[in-house]
Amino acid sequence: MKKYGICEFSMIPVRSGESSKNEMVSQLLYGEVFQVLKQKKKWTKILICSDNYFGWINNTQIKFVTKKEYEKIIKRKPIFCVDFEGYVMDGNNEKTLIPFGGLVSSCEELNSVYYGKSSVSCEFDIIEIAKKYINSPYLWGGRNQHGIDCSGFSQIVYKINGINIPRDASQQAKLGEKISFSEINSGNLAFFGSSKNKISHVGLVLNKKKIIHAFGKVRIDDFNRDGIKNIKSKKITHKLIEIKKY
Repeated sequence: MKKYGICEFSMIPVRSGESSKNEMVSQLLYGEVFQVLKQKKKWTKILICSDNYFGWINNTQIKFVTKKEYEKIIKRKPIFCVDFEGYVMDGNNEKTLIPFGGLVSSCEELNSVYYGKSSVSCEFDIIEIAKKYINSPYLWGGRNQHGIDCSGFSQIVYKINGINIPRDASQQAKLGEKISFSEINSGNLAFFGSSKNKISHVGLVLNKKKIIHAFGKVRIDDFNRDGIKNIKSKKITHKLIEIKKY
C-alpha cells in the first residue's frame, strides 16, 4: 500500500542519500506533499508531488497523511505564503514560521491556522515576486529566502505564479519555447553553461539589459547576448546558451 506524507515544518532538507552527511539536493516547504518510495530504519526515499523530484528525508521529520488527504491537497487551488513574517499556530498553540512560498492551503490537514499575507497563484506579477528574494543567500539545494540556489529560485517564483517547472536548471531548460534575444520579455528564463547539453545556471530576465538570479545571493546583474556581466567586476560570469518562455 502506498504511503503519503506532508511537510509540517518550515522546511525539510531533502538529501541525495540516507545520511545527514549527504548533500542537500532540495527542500520541502511547509504544506508540500510527497509519496513514500522506500522506508528504512532512519531514512525514507520520497517523490515530491509538485516536481517529481527524488530524495531522502529523515524519518523523524515525516508526518503521514491519508491518500484522500493527499489527493485533496494536490487538487485544491494552491495558496502560498507571501509574507516574510508569516506563521501558523497549531492545535497545541505552538507557532511555526512559514517560508515565503510555503503552501498554506494545506493548513486544514495540519490542523493549523495561518497568520500573514497569502496569495492564490497568478495574483502577483512574476517580477514583483522575484524581487522579494533579493539578497537571499545562495545555498545549494535551497528553496526559501534563508538560502536558495539558482534553479530553486526560478522554480519557486514560477510556482507562486501558477507555473510548475522541474527542480534543476538542466531539466527546466528542456521545457518551454525557445526564443531569440530580440523576443525577450520580462519573466522569461535564460539558461547558461558551457553548451546546450551542459546547462549549469538559470536566471529570470527583467529586460534585455538586466537579469535577476542566485549567484552568491539573489542579485540583479547586467545581461546581454553573451551572458551575465557582474555589475562590480564588469566580467562575464555566465555564458548565455538559450532563452525560454513558458
